[in-house]
Amino acid sequence: MKQYGLRSIVAMRMVALVLATVALISLLANLLIGREFHAYVEKQQQREADDIAENISAQYRAELGGWNLDYVHGMGMYALNDGYSIRLYDGDKNVLWDAENHDMTLCAEMMHTIFVRREQEQPETRGQYITQRYDLKRAGARIGYLDISYYAPNYMKESDFQFLQALNQILLIVGGISLLGAAALGVLMADGIAKPVARVVAVTRQISQGSYDVRIEERGNVQELRELSEAVNDMAGALAAHEDLRRRLTSDMAHELRTPVANLSSYVEMMREGVLSPTPERLKSCSEELVRLSELIRDLDQLRELEDGRLTLNKTEFALKELAQTVSGAFESALREKGMEVRIQGTEGRLFADRQKLQQVLTNLLSNAVKYSPAGGKVTMSLSETPDTVLFEMGDQGPGIPAGEEEKIFERLYRADLSRNRKTGGAGIGLAIVKKIVEAHGGSVGVRSASGEGSCFFVALPRGDS
Repeated sequence: MKQYGLRSIVAMRMVALVLATVALISLLANLLIGREFHAYVEKQQQREADDIAENISAQYRAELGGWNLDYVHGMGMYALNDGYSIRLYDGDKNVLWDAENHDMTLCAEMMHTIFVRREQEQPETRGQYITQRYDLKRAGARIGYLDISYYAPNYMKESDFQFLQALNQILLIVGGISLLGAAALGVLMADGIAKPVARVVAVTRQISQGSYDVRIEERGNVQELRELSEAVNDMAGALAAHEDLRRRLTSDMAHELRTPVANLSSYVEMMREGVLSPTPERLKSCSEELVRLSELIRDLDQLRELEDGRLTLNKTEFALKELAQTVSGAFESALREKGMEVRIQGTEGRLFADRQKLQQVLTNLLSNAVKYSPAGGKVTMSLSETPDTVLFEMGDQGPGIPAGEEEKIFERLYRADLSRNRKTGGAGIGLAIVKKIVEAHGGSVGVRSASGEGSCFFVALPRGDS
Protein backbone atom coordinates (compact mmCIF):
# COMPACT_ATOMS: atom_id res chain seq x y z
CA MET A 1 0.00 0.00 0.00
CA LYS A 2 1.44 3.35 -1.04
CA GLN A 3 2.13 5.71 1.83
CA TYR A 4 1.99 9.50 1.77
CA GLY A 5 3.61 12.12 3.94
CA LEU A 6 1.60 14.15 6.42
CA ARG A 7 2.14 17.28 4.34
CA SER A 8 0.67 15.65 1.22
CA ILE A 9 -2.26 14.15 3.14
CA VAL A 10 -3.21 17.46 4.81
CA ALA A 11 -2.89 19.37 1.51
CA MET A 12 -4.95 16.80 -0.41
CA ARG A 13 -7.64 16.69 2.24
CA MET A 14 -7.79 20.46 2.36
CA VAL A 15 -8.19 20.59 -1.44
CA ALA A 16 -10.83 17.85 -1.31
CA LEU A 17 -12.71 19.73 1.43
CA VAL A 18 -12.67 22.99 -0.51
CA LEU A 19 -13.59 21.21 -3.73
CA ALA A 20 -16.58 19.60 -2.06
CA THR A 21 -17.54 22.92 -0.48
CA VAL A 22 -17.27 24.82 -3.76
CA ALA A 23 -19.21 22.10 -5.58
CA LEU A 24 -21.97 22.23 -2.96
CA ILE A 25 -22.10 26.02 -3.02
CA SER A 26 -22.18 26.03 -6.83
CA LEU A 27 -24.99 23.47 -6.89
CA LEU A 28 -27.05 25.36 -4.33
CA ALA A 29 -26.32 28.69 -6.06
CA ASN A 30 -27.44 27.30 -9.42
CA LEU A 31 -30.60 25.87 -7.94
CA LEU A 32 -31.54 28.90 -5.86
CA ILE A 33 -30.43 31.59 -8.29
CA GLY A 34 -31.86 29.65 -11.24
CA ARG A 35 -35.20 29.27 -9.51
CA GLU A 36 -35.35 32.94 -8.56
CA PHE A 37 -34.21 33.99 -12.03
CA HIS A 38 -36.86 31.84 -13.72
CA ALA A 39 -39.51 33.35 -11.44
CA TYR A 40 -38.20 36.77 -12.38
CA VAL A 41 -38.37 35.87 -16.13
CA GLU A 42 -41.98 34.68 -15.74
CA LYS A 43 -42.97 37.92 -14.03
CA GLN A 44 -41.09 39.94 -16.63
CA GLN A 45 -42.81 37.98 -19.39
CA GLN A 46 -46.22 38.68 -17.88
CA ARG A 47 -45.31 42.34 -17.40
CA GLU A 48 -44.25 42.67 -21.03
CA ALA A 49 -47.49 41.06 -22.15
CA ASP A 50 -49.47 43.49 -20.00
CA ASP A 51 -47.46 46.42 -21.43
CA ILE A 52 -48.19 45.25 -24.96
CA ALA A 53 -51.93 45.03 -24.19
CA GLU A 54 -51.90 48.51 -22.62
CA ASN A 55 -50.02 50.02 -25.58
CA ILE A 56 -52.33 48.34 -28.11
CA SER A 57 -55.40 49.51 -26.17
CA ALA A 58 -54.11 53.09 -26.38
CA GLN A 59 -54.26 52.92 -30.19
CA TYR A 60 -58.04 53.00 -30.26
CA ARG A 61 -59.24 56.41 -31.48
CA ALA A 62 -62.93 56.99 -30.86
CA GLU A 63 -62.82 60.32 -32.64
CA LEU A 64 -61.38 58.57 -35.71
CA GLY A 65 -63.94 55.84 -35.42
CA GLY A 66 -61.58 52.91 -34.88
CA TRP A 67 -58.04 51.54 -34.42
CA ASN A 68 -54.71 52.92 -35.60
CA LEU A 69 -53.77 49.71 -37.39
CA ASP A 70 -50.48 51.11 -38.69
CA TYR A 71 -49.24 51.53 -35.15
CA VAL A 72 -50.72 48.16 -34.18
CA HIS A 73 -48.78 46.64 -37.09
CA GLY A 74 -45.51 48.20 -35.91
CA MET A 75 -46.00 47.07 -32.35
CA GLY A 76 -47.03 43.60 -33.46
CA MET A 77 -43.87 43.11 -35.54
CA TYR A 78 -41.68 44.43 -32.71
CA ALA A 79 -43.38 42.08 -30.21
CA LEU A 80 -42.95 39.18 -32.65
CA ASN A 81 -39.17 39.62 -32.53
CA ASP A 82 -39.37 39.31 -28.72
CA GLY A 83 -41.39 36.08 -28.93
CA TYR A 84 -44.91 37.50 -28.62
CA SER A 85 -47.55 36.89 -31.30
CA ILE A 86 -50.61 39.17 -31.09
CA ARG A 87 -54.09 39.06 -32.64
CA LEU A 88 -56.48 42.03 -32.34
CA TYR A 89 -60.29 41.74 -32.50
CA ASP A 90 -63.00 44.38 -32.57
CA GLY A 91 -65.93 44.34 -30.19
CA ASP A 92 -67.72 41.76 -32.34
CA LYS A 93 -64.64 39.49 -32.33
CA ASN A 94 -63.74 40.18 -35.90
CA VAL A 95 -59.99 39.94 -36.55
CA LEU A 96 -58.48 43.33 -37.18
CA TRP A 97 -54.81 42.36 -37.21
CA ASP A 98 -53.07 38.98 -36.87
CA ALA A 99 -49.30 38.48 -36.75
CA GLU A 100 -49.56 34.96 -38.11
CA ASN A 101 -51.64 36.03 -41.09
CA HIS A 102 -49.45 39.03 -41.68
CA ASP A 103 -46.11 37.15 -41.69
CA MET A 104 -46.53 33.40 -41.38
CA THR A 105 -42.89 32.73 -42.17
CA LEU A 106 -41.57 35.02 -39.44
CA CYS A 107 -43.93 33.48 -36.89
CA ALA A 108 -42.76 29.98 -37.79
CA GLU A 109 -39.11 31.02 -37.56
CA MET A 110 -39.72 32.66 -34.21
CA MET A 111 -41.38 29.54 -32.76
CA HIS A 112 -38.65 27.32 -34.17
CA THR A 113 -35.95 29.52 -32.68
CA ILE A 114 -37.63 29.40 -29.29
CA PHE A 115 -37.95 25.61 -29.44
CA VAL A 116 -34.32 25.06 -30.43
CA ARG A 117 -33.02 27.44 -27.79
CA ARG A 118 -35.01 25.73 -25.05
CA GLU A 119 -33.84 22.31 -26.18
CA GLN A 120 -30.22 23.44 -26.10
CA GLU A 121 -30.22 25.59 -22.97
CA GLN A 122 -33.08 24.14 -20.93
CA PRO A 123 -33.67 20.55 -22.05
CA GLU A 124 -35.06 19.64 -18.64
CA THR A 125 -37.88 22.23 -18.88
CA ARG A 126 -41.08 21.34 -20.71
CA GLY A 127 -42.98 24.39 -21.93
CA GLN A 128 -45.82 25.14 -24.26
CA TYR A 129 -47.14 27.88 -26.45
CA ILE A 130 -50.01 29.59 -24.61
CA THR A 131 -52.46 32.34 -25.48
CA GLN A 132 -53.62 34.96 -23.01
CA ARG A 133 -56.74 37.01 -23.86
CA TYR A 134 -57.18 40.64 -22.77
CA ASP A 135 -60.59 42.30 -22.64
CA LEU A 136 -59.98 45.82 -24.00
CA LYS A 137 -62.22 48.57 -22.66
CA ARG A 138 -62.37 52.35 -22.84
CA ALA A 139 -64.52 54.40 -20.45
CA GLY A 140 -66.25 51.22 -19.35
CA ALA A 141 -67.18 50.22 -22.91
CA ARG A 142 -65.63 47.23 -24.64
CA ILE A 143 -63.58 48.26 -27.63
CA GLY A 144 -62.18 44.88 -28.56
CA TYR A 145 -60.12 41.85 -27.59
CA LEU A 146 -56.41 41.11 -27.75
CA ASP A 147 -54.79 37.65 -27.81
CA ILE A 148 -51.10 37.51 -26.90
CA SER A 149 -49.42 34.16 -27.54
CA TYR A 150 -45.97 33.28 -26.14
CA TYR A 151 -43.95 30.34 -25.00
CA ALA A 152 -44.41 29.51 -21.29
CA PRO A 153 -43.61 28.99 -18.50
CA ASN A 154 -40.38 30.98 -18.84
CA TYR A 155 -39.03 31.65 -22.27
CA MET A 156 -35.64 33.30 -21.82
CA LYS A 157 -34.05 35.57 -24.30
CA GLU A 158 -30.46 35.39 -25.47
CA SER A 159 -29.44 37.99 -22.89
CA ASP A 160 -30.98 35.88 -20.14
CA PHE A 161 -28.95 32.83 -21.16
CA GLN A 162 -25.82 34.95 -21.34
CA PHE A 163 -26.43 36.14 -17.77
CA LEU A 164 -26.71 32.56 -16.47
CA GLN A 165 -23.63 31.50 -18.40
CA ALA A 166 -21.67 34.42 -16.97
CA LEU A 167 -22.84 33.48 -13.48
CA ASN A 168 -21.66 29.89 -13.94
CA GLN A 169 -18.31 31.10 -15.25
CA ILE A 170 -17.90 33.32 -12.20
CA LEU A 171 -18.63 30.37 -9.93
CA LEU A 172 -16.04 28.27 -11.77
CA ILE A 173 -13.44 31.01 -11.49
CA VAL A 174 -14.15 31.46 -7.78
CA GLY A 175 -13.95 27.69 -7.33
CA GLY A 176 -10.61 27.53 -9.12
CA ILE A 177 -9.17 30.37 -7.05
CA SER A 178 -10.49 28.72 -3.89
CA LEU A 179 -8.82 25.44 -4.83
CA LEU A 180 -5.48 27.14 -5.40
CA GLY A 181 -5.84 29.00 -2.12
CA ALA A 182 -6.81 25.77 -0.36
CA ALA A 183 -3.78 23.97 -1.78
CA ALA A 184 -1.46 26.76 -0.62
CA LEU A 185 -3.13 26.93 2.80
CA GLY A 186 -3.04 23.15 3.08
CA VAL A 187 0.71 23.12 2.39
CA LEU A 188 1.30 25.82 5.02
CA MET A 189 -0.85 24.03 7.57
CA ALA A 190 0.82 20.72 6.76
CA ASP A 191 4.25 22.29 7.25
CA GLY A 192 3.15 23.61 10.63
CA ILE A 193 2.14 20.10 11.69
CA ALA A 194 4.57 17.90 9.76
CA LYS A 195 7.77 19.65 10.82
CA PRO A 196 7.16 19.30 14.59
CA VAL A 197 6.04 15.72 14.08
CA ALA A 198 9.19 15.04 12.03
CA ARG A 199 11.29 16.42 14.87
CA VAL A 200 9.44 14.20 17.33
CA VAL A 201 10.07 11.18 15.07
CA ALA A 202 13.78 12.03 14.81
CA VAL A 203 14.15 12.38 18.59
CA THR A 204 12.15 9.19 19.17
CA ARG A 205 14.49 7.28 16.86
CA GLN A 206 17.48 8.61 18.76
CA ILE A 207 15.86 7.47 22.01
CA SER A 208 15.18 4.02 20.53
CA GLN A 209 18.91 3.81 19.76
CA GLY A 210 19.84 4.51 23.36
CA SER A 211 20.35 8.30 23.36
CA TYR A 212 18.20 9.01 26.41
CA ASP A 213 19.64 12.50 26.98
CA VAL A 214 18.05 14.04 23.85
CA ARG A 215 15.05 16.30 24.31
CA ILE A 216 12.55 18.16 22.12
CA GLU A 217 13.12 21.85 22.80
CA GLU A 218 10.47 23.40 20.56
CA ARG A 219 6.96 23.22 21.94
CA GLY A 220 4.87 25.10 19.34
CA ASN A 221 1.38 26.51 19.87
CA VAL A 222 -0.61 23.36 19.02
CA GLN A 223 -1.72 21.78 22.27
CA GLU A 224 -1.63 18.18 21.03
CA LEU A 225 1.86 18.60 19.55
CA ARG A 226 3.06 20.25 22.74
CA GLU A 227 1.65 17.38 24.79
CA LEU A 228 3.27 14.89 22.41
CA SER A 229 6.65 16.62 22.81
CA GLU A 230 6.28 16.63 26.58
CA ALA A 231 5.29 12.96 26.57
CA VAL A 232 8.36 12.05 24.48
CA ASN A 233 10.61 14.06 26.82
CA ASP A 234 9.03 12.37 29.85
CA MET A 235 9.51 9.00 28.18
CA ALA A 236 13.18 9.78 27.52
CA GLY A 237 13.64 10.80 31.15
CA ALA A 238 11.90 7.65 32.39
CA LEU A 239 13.98 5.44 30.10
CA ALA A 240 17.15 7.17 31.27
CA ALA A 241 16.15 6.57 34.89
CA HIS A 242 15.31 2.93 34.16
CA GLU A 243 18.59 2.49 32.33
CA ASP A 244 20.48 3.90 35.33
CA LEU A 245 18.48 1.62 37.60
CA ARG A 246 19.21 -1.38 35.38
CA ARG A 247 22.94 -0.67 35.39
CA ARG A 248 22.94 -0.10 39.14
CA LEU A 249 20.88 -3.27 39.61
CA THR A 250 23.39 -5.27 37.59
CA SER A 251 26.30 -3.74 39.48
CA ASP A 252 24.69 -4.22 42.90
CA MET A 253 23.64 -7.78 42.14
CA ALA A 254 27.14 -8.60 40.99
CA HIS A 255 28.49 -7.01 44.18
CA GLU A 256 25.97 -8.79 46.40
CA LEU A 257 26.73 -12.16 44.85
CA ARG A 258 30.48 -11.70 44.39
CA THR A 259 31.42 -11.46 48.07
CA PRO A 260 29.66 -14.58 49.44
CA VAL A 261 30.48 -16.64 46.36
CA ALA A 262 34.14 -15.57 46.55
CA ASN A 263 34.29 -16.38 50.27
CA LEU A 264 32.69 -19.78 49.76
CA SER A 265 34.93 -20.59 46.80
CA SER A 266 38.01 -19.58 48.76
CA TYR A 267 37.11 -21.65 51.83
CA VAL A 268 36.07 -24.71 49.80
CA GLU A 269 39.17 -24.54 47.57
CA MET A 270 41.56 -24.21 50.52
CA MET A 271 39.84 -27.00 52.43
CA ARG A 272 39.87 -29.19 49.31
CA GLU A 273 43.61 -28.64 48.87
CA GLY A 274 44.25 -29.23 52.57
CA VAL A 275 45.46 -25.72 53.26
CA LEU A 276 42.68 -25.27 55.81
CA SER A 277 40.98 -27.89 57.87
CA PRO A 278 37.11 -27.94 57.93
CA THR A 279 36.72 -26.69 61.52
CA PRO A 280 33.28 -25.87 62.97
CA GLU A 281 34.10 -22.14 62.84
CA ARG A 282 35.00 -22.25 59.14
CA LEU A 283 31.96 -24.35 58.32
CA LYS A 284 29.82 -21.82 60.25
CA SER A 285 31.31 -19.01 58.18
CA CYS A 286 30.45 -20.90 54.97
CA SER A 287 26.94 -21.49 56.29
CA GLU A 288 26.50 -17.76 56.99
CA GLU A 289 27.52 -16.93 53.44
CA LEU A 290 24.99 -19.44 52.11
CA VAL A 291 22.32 -17.90 54.35
CA ARG A 292 23.15 -14.46 52.89
CA LEU A 293 22.70 -15.85 49.39
CA SER A 294 19.45 -17.56 50.35
CA GLU A 295 18.07 -14.37 51.92
CA LEU A 296 18.97 -12.35 48.84
CA ILE A 297 17.30 -14.86 46.54
CA ARG A 298 14.25 -15.00 48.83
CA ASP A 299 13.95 -11.20 48.86
CA LEU A 300 14.27 -10.98 45.09
CA ASP A 301 11.71 -13.74 44.59
CA GLN A 302 9.27 -12.05 46.95
CA LEU A 303 9.75 -8.70 45.21
CA ARG A 304 9.12 -10.33 41.85
CA GLU A 305 5.95 -11.87 43.21
CA LEU A 306 4.78 -8.50 44.49
CA GLU A 307 5.59 -6.72 41.23
CA ASP A 308 3.77 -9.38 39.21
CA GLY A 309 0.61 -8.76 41.22
CA ARG A 310 0.49 -12.36 42.46
CA LEU A 311 0.33 -11.40 46.15
CA THR A 312 -2.52 -13.03 48.08
CA LEU A 313 -3.68 -11.23 51.21
CA ASN A 314 -5.01 -13.30 54.11
CA LYS A 315 -6.86 -10.61 56.03
CA THR A 316 -7.83 -10.75 59.70
CA GLU A 317 -8.76 -8.12 62.25
CA PHE A 318 -6.01 -7.06 64.64
CA ALA A 319 -4.47 -4.04 66.38
CA LEU A 320 -1.45 -2.51 64.67
CA LYS A 321 -0.08 -1.28 68.03
CA GLU A 322 0.02 -4.83 69.38
CA LEU A 323 1.80 -5.97 66.19
CA ALA A 324 4.37 -3.16 66.62
CA GLN A 325 5.06 -4.37 70.16
CA THR A 326 5.58 -7.92 68.88
CA VAL A 327 8.00 -6.75 66.18
CA SER A 328 9.88 -4.58 68.70
CA GLY A 329 10.29 -7.60 71.00
CA ALA A 330 11.93 -9.56 68.19
CA PHE A 331 14.68 -6.90 68.07
CA GLU A 332 15.38 -7.01 71.80
CA SER A 333 18.87 -8.49 71.38
CA ALA A 334 19.93 -6.01 68.65
CA LEU A 335 18.55 -3.09 70.66
CA ARG A 336 20.40 -4.19 73.81
CA GLU A 337 23.62 -4.60 71.84
CA LYS A 338 23.47 -0.95 70.60
CA GLY A 339 21.98 0.45 73.82
CA MET A 340 18.88 1.64 71.98
CA GLU A 341 15.26 1.87 73.00
CA VAL A 342 11.97 1.74 71.07
CA ARG A 343 9.06 3.86 72.22
CA ILE A 344 5.55 2.91 70.99
CA GLN A 345 2.78 5.47 71.47
CA GLY A 346 -0.65 6.36 70.16
CA THR A 347 -3.93 4.57 69.56
CA GLU A 348 -4.60 0.85 69.07
CA GLY A 349 -5.06 1.21 65.32
CA ARG A 350 -7.40 -1.70 64.69
CA LEU A 351 -7.75 -2.70 61.04
CA PHE A 352 -8.64 -5.60 58.76
CA ALA A 353 -5.49 -6.60 56.85
CA ASP A 354 -2.86 -9.30 56.31
CA ARG A 355 -1.09 -9.47 59.68
CA GLN A 356 1.88 -11.46 58.42
CA LYS A 357 2.57 -9.08 55.51
CA LEU A 358 2.28 -5.98 57.71
CA GLN A 359 4.58 -7.64 60.25
CA GLN A 360 7.16 -7.81 57.47
CA VAL A 361 6.57 -4.10 56.75
CA LEU A 362 7.21 -3.14 60.38
CA THR A 363 10.17 -5.52 60.59
CA ASN A 364 11.86 -4.02 57.53
CA LEU A 365 11.28 -0.45 58.75
CA LEU A 366 12.50 -1.19 62.29
CA SER A 367 15.50 -3.13 60.94
CA ASN A 368 16.59 -0.07 58.94
CA ALA A 369 15.98 2.23 61.92
CA VAL A 370 18.13 0.09 64.22
CA LYS A 371 20.78 -0.44 61.59
CA TYR A 372 21.27 3.23 60.76
CA SER A 373 20.72 4.81 64.20
CA PRO A 374 23.78 5.48 66.38
CA ALA A 375 24.44 3.57 69.60
CA GLY A 376 22.27 4.84 72.41
CA GLY A 377 19.74 6.20 69.95
CA LYS A 378 15.95 6.06 70.13
CA VAL A 379 13.27 4.84 67.69
CA THR A 380 9.72 6.16 68.04
CA MET A 381 6.64 4.37 66.69
CA SER A 382 3.49 6.52 66.65
CA LEU A 383 -0.05 5.44 65.75
CA SER A 384 -3.09 7.57 65.03
CA GLU A 385 -6.31 6.98 63.19
CA THR A 386 -9.28 8.48 61.38
CA PRO A 387 -12.66 6.87 60.74
CA ASP A 388 -11.30 5.25 57.56
CA THR A 389 -7.51 5.15 57.95
CA VAL A 390 -4.82 3.96 60.36
CA LEU A 391 -1.63 6.08 60.33
CA PHE A 392 1.72 4.67 61.45
CA GLU A 393 4.99 6.60 61.75
CA MET A 394 8.48 5.37 62.63
CA GLY A 395 11.17 7.95 63.39
CA ASP A 396 14.87 7.26 63.91
CA GLN A 397 18.02 9.24 64.71
CA GLY A 398 20.04 7.99 61.77
CA PRO A 399 22.07 9.97 59.20
CA GLY A 400 18.97 10.90 57.20
CA ILE A 401 18.42 10.78 53.47
CA PRO A 402 19.99 13.25 51.02
CA ALA A 403 17.59 15.76 49.46
CA GLY A 404 15.99 14.57 46.23
CA GLU A 405 16.39 10.87 47.03
CA GLU A 406 13.32 10.39 49.24
CA GLU A 407 11.32 8.62 46.49
CA LYS A 408 14.30 6.69 45.09
CA ILE A 409 14.90 4.74 48.30
CA PHE A 410 11.72 2.74 47.59
CA GLU A 411 13.20 1.47 44.33
CA ARG A 412 14.64 -2.02 44.34
CA LEU A 413 18.40 -2.31 45.00
CA TYR A 414 18.70 1.42 45.65
CA ARG A 415 20.97 2.63 48.46
CA ALA A 416 21.51 6.29 49.19
CA ASP A 417 25.04 5.51 50.33
CA LEU A 418 26.63 3.39 47.60
CA SER A 419 29.58 2.61 49.84
CA ARG A 420 27.47 0.43 52.15
CA ASN A 421 27.67 -3.31 51.75
CA ARG A 422 25.04 -5.84 52.66
CA LYS A 423 26.24 -6.12 56.23
CA THR A 424 25.93 -2.38 56.88
CA GLY A 425 23.26 -1.31 54.42
CA GLY A 426 21.45 -4.35 53.09
CA ALA A 427 20.73 -5.16 49.44
CA GLY A 428 18.28 -2.28 48.96
CA ILE A 429 15.22 -4.53 48.60
CA GLY A 430 13.51 -4.12 51.98
CA LEU A 431 11.89 -0.75 51.31
CA ALA A 432 10.79 -1.84 47.82
CA ILE A 433 8.99 -4.78 49.47
CA VAL A 434 7.45 -2.42 52.07
CA LYS A 435 6.03 -0.18 49.34
CA LYS A 436 4.56 -3.07 47.36
CA ILE A 437 2.88 -4.63 50.42
CA VAL A 438 1.40 -1.31 51.56
CA GLU A 439 0.11 -0.51 48.06
CA ALA A 440 -1.38 -4.02 47.82
CA HIS A 441 -3.48 -3.07 50.87
CA GLY A 442 -4.61 0.12 49.13
CA GLY A 443 -2.40 2.30 51.32
CA SER A 444 0.56 4.63 50.82
CA VAL A 445 4.07 4.97 52.22
CA GLY A 446 6.51 7.86 52.28
CA VAL A 447 9.36 9.44 54.19
CA ARG A 448 10.29 12.80 55.67
CA SER A 449 13.98 13.26 56.15
CA ALA A 450 16.91 15.65 56.11
CA SER A 451 20.56 14.76 55.89
CA GLY A 452 22.02 14.43 59.39
CA GLU A 453 18.65 14.80 61.15
CA GLY A 454 17.19 11.31 61.02
CA SER A 455 14.24 9.96 59.05
CA CYS A 456 10.52 9.44 59.68
CA PHE A 457 8.73 6.80 57.60
CA PHE A 458 4.94 7.07 57.52
CA VAL A 459 2.38 4.47 56.40
CA ALA A 460 -1.31 5.11 55.78
CA LEU A 461 -3.53 1.99 55.69
CA PRO A 462 -7.30 1.72 55.10
CA ARG A 463 -9.17 0.04 57.93
CA GLY A 464 -10.74 -2.46 55.52
CA ASP A 465 -14.02 -4.34 55.84
CA SER A 466 -14.06 -7.16 58.33
